[in-house]
Amino acid sequence: MSDPVMTKEAVTCAIRHIGTGIYSSGKIKLYLMQRGYSEDTAVSAVSLLIDSGYIDDMRASRKVLAVRSGKKQESRQFIYQRLLEAGIDADCADLVVDSLESDKDTCKSLYEASFGSPADDSRDREDEYVKLACLRGYSMETARSAFIAYLES
Repeated sequence: MSDPVMTKEAVTCAIRHIGTGIYSSGKIKLYLMQRGYSEDTAVSAVSLLIDSGYIDDMRASRKVLAVRSGKKQESRQFIYQRLLEAGIDADCADLVVDSLESDKDTCKSLYEASFGSPADDSRDREDEYVKLACLRGYSMETARSAFIAYLES
């Protein structure tokens, strides 16, 4: 159980750090612990900040997703890992990933953003397309399926 005085101090410290930025619950908890607050105090402070709206993991998730579109599109599994690394609560990350388009659709979008409309030589460059998709976390099967859909569009 954390000390209410220390929790209030931790909340004030976190609010100063947050300012007008967008931070996840995990990042603020880590920040407070690095500033010398106990884990219990940091957890209590983060809970109060969530309740008051200073911290919103869904909003922080949207910030992460905004960077991962177009030519930087990634698979749902890669995005899930990014959300966790950004300090997003696992339950929130699950909700966000569940709301995303299928990997086949986002992989096709990756091809469109990276290569434009299919060209005459696109079929000959399938391995290049698939390699890019695999680097972004898509399975070989999904990458090839999305490639076929890309060619048909």
